[in-house]
Amino acid sequence: MNSSWLENLWTTNPKKSRFQRLSQENRSDQSKVAGNLKFKIVFMPIEQLKPHEKGSPLYLELLKNEILKDGVLKYPIIADETSLVILDGMHRWLALQSLGYEKMPVLLVNALENPKIRIGSRRVHRYIDDSNKHITAKEVISAGLSGSLMPPRTTRHFFPFLKPPRIDCPLDSLGKSVPKDVSKYLVEASSEECRKAIKSWLEEISEELDFLKKRVEEVEREKEEFLARIKSLNHFS
Repeated sequence: MNSSWLENLWTTNPKKSRFQRLSQENRSDQSKVAGNLKFKIVFMPIEQLKPHEKGSPLYLELLKNEILKDGVLKYPIIADETSLVILDGMHRWLALQSLGYEKMPVLLVNALENPKIRIGSRRVHRYIDDSNKHITAKEVISAGLSGSLMPPRTTRHFFPFLKPPRIDCPLDSLGKSVPKDVSKYLVEASSEECRKAIKSWLEEISEELDFLKKRVEEVEREKEEFLARIKSLNHFS
């Protein structure tokens, strides 16, 4: 398989979708490397995958509407290659099940042996260590295999890439069957709890933006100080 596969996925070509380009290189099993992380994208029966935490009924409905409007699944979900426990994309998995689809694209990684895969509990933990609440990959996989699901949004997995490759997989390529009842995977939530959840999501995004803004200011200040040192050095040379 040639090394241009990921580049091809991101190449803008109005005549070919990302999914079509993926399909042309044997879409049943793609072994690729991004940075130092080797992964595979495979098409799997949805029923073989396992969640590790409960889902939000509100977020599920939002995502279902988006997927139906788009007519494609933009990104593969991410799962552990050995246990098939879902690490990222729980609500996409729920959405496709509830809409009656039979399979989906999955990016497989080795969660137990790759130290570059980290786990936090909030978005900002991508950049700073979550020292107060450390959950291991072993605990995540154990929850998925046992069926003792963690509460919603307990974990956030961070990978050596910001996002998996976008593939825009057409829904009509995923096989259609009878819609599944996914209520057992959802937490019960009242209207008030849903409103609080929305507020919490927005606060978490704002927290990340505030952190990044401060970090940009710090780096810009460091750059100015470094340039000042260079000018000072030139002055004495």
